[in-house]
Amino acid sequence: MVNAFKTAGFRLSDGAAWNALWTGLIRPSKLKHMNEFQKLNHFAGAWNIGHKGNLWRNVQRQRRRNGRDFELAPNTYIFPEDYKRWQNDREINNFKDMYILKPTASSCGRGISVIDKKQQVKKRSGYLVSKYISKPHLLRGYKYDMRIYILVTSFEPLKAYFFEKGLVRLATVPYSTAKGTLKKRFIHLTNFSVNKKNVDYKKNVGNGQAPVETDEVEMSSKWSLEELRKEYTKMGINFEEVFRNIKLLCIKTLMAVEP
Repeated sequence: MVNAFKTAGFRLSDGAAWNALWTGLIRPSKLKHMNEFQKLNHFAGAWNIGHKGNLWRNVQRQRRRNGRDFELAPNTYIFPEDYKRWQNDREINNFKDMYILKPTASSCGRGISVIDKKQQVKKRSGYLVSKYISKPHLLRGYKYDMRIYILVTSFEPLKAYFFEKGLVRLATVPYSTAKGTLKKRFIHLTNFSVNKKNVDYKKNVGNGQAPVETDEVEMSSKWSLEELRKEYTKMGINFEEVFRNIKLLCIKTLMAVEP
């Protein structure tokens, strides 16, 4: 990154006269002294989308204003302020739902656990619980997620670019919610940082080609979106329609934090 700037004619500066700042999230105290020619690598207030608790608050605000059009995520409760409401909602629903507990400001699967229907959870600051999607769509019996890359260059007007290539990350143990399986992270978490530690993790050596199928249905633990497209075709799923909905969801999420 530094070499790219140098090649473009920039030089390092320690003073206030700078054009580009590559940094972490900017503090308001520094933001208010910037001029129109100075550019950052982060939007001011990016923590409103990068922090799980703030993201839910913003989505909920749009949900209250616009109704079902902004039902983008399962019901979520931020601790400690929503703890009592969560307890009440569980009782009203006769403890029929499972939940997933996550730190609001962490990554790589750290601190995540699945909560059984009647399992008690302490009021822990810095955590949230979301209704668990206990019947997810599976790939050959495994839970999976998609890592979609989006570059946002402007919020006013909103300009977002979707990268055509993305990742599909699979769990490394077949999915189950049977008794005794909820604490098994290789079943319920799809994070690469978690599943790479499992002896059953399989590298994708196909260079973007579909995984090689044998009588034992060998399958890698990380796919490309093109591999997913081929699998969806086999399953009779319209890949393009799914991704139109995913793009719409991403746009609405960005809209939720525009203010």
